[in-house]
Amino acid sequence: MKIPKAIQNLVDSFERLPGIGSKTAQRLTFYLLHVPQSELDKFSSAVQNLKNNTVLCSVCFGIAETDPCLICSDSKRDSSVICIVEQPLDVLALEKNGRYDGVYHVLHGKIDPLNNIGPDEIYIQQLLQRVSKGFFKEFQKGRSQR
Repeated sequence: MKIPKAIQNLVDSFERLPGIGSKTAQRLTFYLLHVPQSELDKFSSAVQNLKNNTVLCSVCFGIAETDPCLICSDSKRDSSVICIVEQPLDVLALEKNGRYDGVYHVLHGKIDPLNNIGPDEIYIQQLLQRVSKGFFKEFQKGRSQR
């Protein structure tokens, strides 16, 4: 049996996502076939607007709706304490805890010479520039402190 092209295209698209194998891609695709069109339209709109409605914060390099982000522009945050994290998801995890009140710097990766990822491929230079311009009393690496 030949799979319809629309189904195969969506399966192929899902398979390009990290952690999604062939069976999961097929399962997701066939699940979406049974979702009401209105829900599918909402899902489609969310995907289409993902990049249009987000920006990279020019201060911390986190993903946000505004620049600077809500964390960097919050005067209640302790801007003398900076937590350096690997990925934007790390900020979400630490913020969920609710105990950290400093600011962040998101590297968007880690140095990995085996995969040709060096300092120029992540936001280390921007971190060094940021540190040279401001006063930081404490640096934390990706963990909540208190």
